[in-house]
Amino acid sequence: MEIWRTVDGTEGKLEVSNLGRVRSNLRDGRILKTQKDAKGYHRLSVTINRKKRTYKLHRVVAMAFIPNPDNLPQVNHKDGDKSNNCADNLEWVSNADNARHAIENGLWDSVYAGAQKSNERRKKAITATHLQSGLQIRFESVADAERYVGSRHITDVL
Repeated sequence: MEIWRTVDGTEGKLEVSNLGRVRSNLRDGRILKTQKDAKGYHRLSVTINRKKRTYKLHRVVAMAFIPNPDNLPQVNHKDGDKSNNCADNLEWVSNADNARHAIENGLWDSVYAGAQKSNERRKKAITATHLQSGLQIRFESVADAERYVGSRHITDVL
């Protein structure tokens, strides 16, 4: 049986179900679509009172249906499937427990790959120009330039 609860902070305008669905109370109660982020988690973007908000679906479901008396910071998908956002598939865990679960269930590579993919999208190529000689060197990212120069403060001069 599907149970609906109000999403905190939405002034009653959004509801989430124990089956991992979200509906809008702004108009007709329609089920809202989610999108996958770079790491494969389903998220939802809505505008409420002219403010755009983005919610990760698994966290919204967990906050509505799963008690968190120890104030644990992360939500784990018990079966490892990020598309299965049913309340009975989610649990509150520590950072260490979440990492342990990913390693024990062979999910670590996909977690790492998702983070790498996200990092690749944020990279910006930069070109350094020597002020006296005019020699230019192209770097694929700020981090590459920092490694070349030997300083973590290269962004101070960009």
